Amino acid sequence: MASSARSSTLASAPAVPTAVANAIETAVANARATATANAIAAALALTVVLSAATDAAAAEATHVLTAVEKARPLPELGLSVSFERATRAADITREWIQNAGTDSAFAADVRELRYKETVQRLLIGMRVGLFRDLEFHATLPIVLQSDSKITFAKNVEATSTIIGSANADAGCDVAECPAELEYRYPITNVPAQRNRSGFGDMTLGLSWSPVVDDKDESYPTITFRGDIIVPTGATRRPADPSALPGGGDGGIGLGQTTFDLSLGMSRRLRTKVPTFDPYVLLGVKLPVATGTQKERGYEPPVSGRFVVGTEVIFYEEEASSSLYGLDVAVGAEYIGVGRTYSELSDYLPNFDQTRLVDENGDGREPAQYADFANPSNYVSQRDGAICGILSGVSCGELNRVDDHLNLTGSLALRFEPTRFTRLKMGVAVALATNHLLTSESVGKDADPASASTAQCEGTACVGRVNPKNSEGNDERSPYYDPRYDAPGRRFRIEDALTFTFFATGAATF
Repeated sequence: MASSARSSTLASAPAVPTAVANAIETAVANARATATANAIAAALALTVVLSAATDAAAAEATHVLTAVEKARPLPELGLSVSFERATRAADITREWIQNAGTDSAFAADVRELRYKETVQRLLIGMRVGLFRDLEFHATLPIVLQSDSKITFAKNVEATSTIIGSANADAGCDVAECPAELEYRYPITNVPAQRNRSGFGDMTLGLSWSPVVDDKDESYPTITFRGDIIVPTGATRRPADPSALPGGGDGGIGLGQTTFDLSLGMSRRLRTKVPTFDPYVLLGVKLPVATGTQKERGYEPPVSGRFVVGTEVIFYEEEASSSLYGLDVAVGAEYIGVGRTYSELSDYLPNFDQTRLVDENGDGREPAQYADFANPSNYVSQRDGAICGILSGVSCGELNRVDDHLNLTGSLALRFEPTRFTRLKMGVAVALATNHLLTSESVGKDADPASASTAQCEGTACVGRVNPKNSEGNDERSPYYDPRYDAPGRRFRIEDALTFTFFATGAATF
């Protein structure tokens, strides 16, 4: 297998030594904590510097429609149509143990897959002024295309750890397999793709500007915004056969209610054109899964964001209310840990280790090669389906995705020939920091402290995850797949880059 620059040659390696696994977990945790702390500190510092340096009429980002004012007694009404086309590409690597069974064993990330995604959507927007600098707004997204595809990375197919080679399949008789090769059972089909489209989740919200700088130049414009993103779209199901090529189109909704709260500030510099109208935006998204999604184990991550930017106004005429300018912005979004949709959600099988039982009906561990070949051990079963080499099982599951940052930048042209019409078009780029896509824990020890002397299968119950603990409960996670959730075998996304073109036409009355 061809490996990334920091990876060594792929070695056959099987069981993950405890010391190596602990070292991997410690290194990842320390790196994650350091990177997150540095990123948050930098973001806060940059926000303070920029807002203090140019706190100086409201930028488009903080503009709110109004009503019941002397100049505008009737409610202002705004209608808009936006088009977006986003293309995303990334490398997917996998941890793999090198020099297994020796004191020099270590995990390196080896190249596995190339991921590509194309999303096109229309956004139908409506805004209406309710009172003085208070507006109601709504946005309906129509997803025209949401296609994803995985292929082998260059020169990887013959040695892939996913399917089609000895690294991916131990080729054991299902009745017996060496312990160090038990996890080597083909995972999924490569290449593969999914197609989705339809109505997305609608946004409803209020924006309020208690202070507007063109009314009182002593203060910047301050805008509070509260949105609710409601689950109006058909929920995306990772194992949905409709998302397969030729199967129609799978659902695109997230199956969650999201509370999106944000604060924006802007202040235009009181200089002749050309001039600047800088702004700062801070926001947080708090998602709550629907009941059905909770039953699937869906735990959407909380996210926080900041954006700093400025409008460069290079032409303005008050008589006709015409304005032409350029909008430049950079930002970052922190996305927390969650069991959610990942780039591999449509392609990984939904193995459930809690279905493994012995002849007495009691839970057993660890999973063996034959267990991965048994369709009854998977949640998503469907006649005629194939996932990897396994018949009767549909690919698709939610994944425990590590926390990460999305770093963003955008450049847009703003045209307002009259105060009633507006056209904006531009490009944006986003880079996601490298992060794990499969990091589900094996389970959680739930034994009480009073069970310190209790034995589970001849071993102390406390301090480990048991198929049957001191209280008779199964502590194993039904979402854990030892083939790719165990340290030393996990999938990671790297160099995830998204390019977006967008255009908006709007009219205000």
